[in-house]
Amino acid sequence: MKRLVVIVLLLAGCSQVNALQQVSGTPLSTVRVAVNDVLVEQKVLIKQAPVCTESETEFTCTGSTLTDKAIEVTVPNDEQQVMVIKVGGKEIFTGPVQDVIEEAWS
Repeated sequence: MKRLVVIVLLLAGCSQVNALQQVSGTPLSTVRVAVNDVLVEQKVLIKQAPVCTESETEFTCTGSTLTDKAIEVTVPNDEQQVMVIKVGGKEIFTGPVQDVIEEAWS
């Protein structure tokens, strides 16, 4: 029953994430939206949604899964913005933020 509730919440969150994409506006918001899209697509069960911060050189996001594995995201603050997402230390995604955003809208 718990899994069903989590899945329903994640699916509801997916439509909310998609709704935010058009108005995200800031690079930090765009990174956060792309991270959430990938996690939903990869079926990562989230306990704590990744919280993203920005420095001069990169964006970083951290959160956790239902099994308490760390979700770690790094994105260089450059033109390409190729993000790397790791869950429990294992890389699950590498790719440009913009490609994720464009794929969600296609």
